[in-house]
Amino acid sequence: MNKVSIAIWSIGLLLGIVIISKSCTTVDASHEGIKVSKIGSDRGANDIENVTGWIFFNPLTSFIEQYPTFTQTKDFDPFTVSAKGGTLFKIDPTLNYHLVKGQGANVYRKYRKELPDIENNILRTIVYNSYRDVANTFTPDSLVNNRVGFEEQVEAKLRKSLTDDGFSFENITSNLTPPESLQAMIDAKNTAVQNALRLNNQVAAEKASAEIAVTKASGIARAKIIEAEAEARANELKQKTLTPMLIQQQWIAKWDGSLPTTQLGTSSSTMIQLPIK
Repeated sequence: MNKVSIAIWSIGLLLGIVIISKSCTTVDASHEGIKVSKIGSDRGANDIENVTGWIFFNPLTSFIEQYPTFTQTKDFDPFTVSAKGGTLFKIDPTLNYHLVKGQGANVYRKYRKELPDIENNILRTIVYNSYRDVANTFTPDSLVNNRVGFEEQVEAKLRKSLTDDGFSFENITSNLTPPESLQAMIDAKNTAVQNALRLNNQVAAEKASAEIAVTKASGIARAKIIEAEAEARANELKQKTLTPMLIQQQWIAKWDGSLPTTQLGTSSSTMIQLPIK
């Protein structure tokens, strides 16, 4: 074999290696691969097949697109939506989602884009429209005070829209921020309500204390009345039982038989007149 033949074989072998390397790829288990034909006016939109593992294809007539099927986290740029009356609220959403297995071909047929392009355009529009539509049904106060209800409605709308496009919704963080002026008004209103509740509780406590004091005083007064009535009744009974004869008998029973050592006559007095200087 001469040098020319060796060169031709070497070039052929090199080209073969390049062609093989360009016509072979692998689809990881965490991805969904689709084989797309480049032939035809519709560029193979109707000739797409799901593929996995090691894939051999002709790079001149087809290519392999891969979509991840594990959870994707997309932090969108902030945007504003308006509540009833036109008050603007800032939304800074972060979406968690994943591609439903078996939907890769449908996603490509519909959008003909790679996943980053789908996120930055299609998914962002879906997220924005969901927040915009739901926010328009809330007044500014209710949107601030009922964020849970607001986000539940947004999530329900997102779940349906993403499912229709072959994606599965997991969760979203809204980071809803009202205008500073509105937040200040709401804070002042909440403070006033809390102060009113505190004063009502204080009045109720003082009223209860006063009622306790009145009840206690009434009890003491009633006890004294009962005691006085009992004592008066006892005295009344004593008076009814103390007759003159009973008193004389008690006096005789207590007398020891001794007469007074000093006796005064009629019209006598124990008063002594002291001399006047």
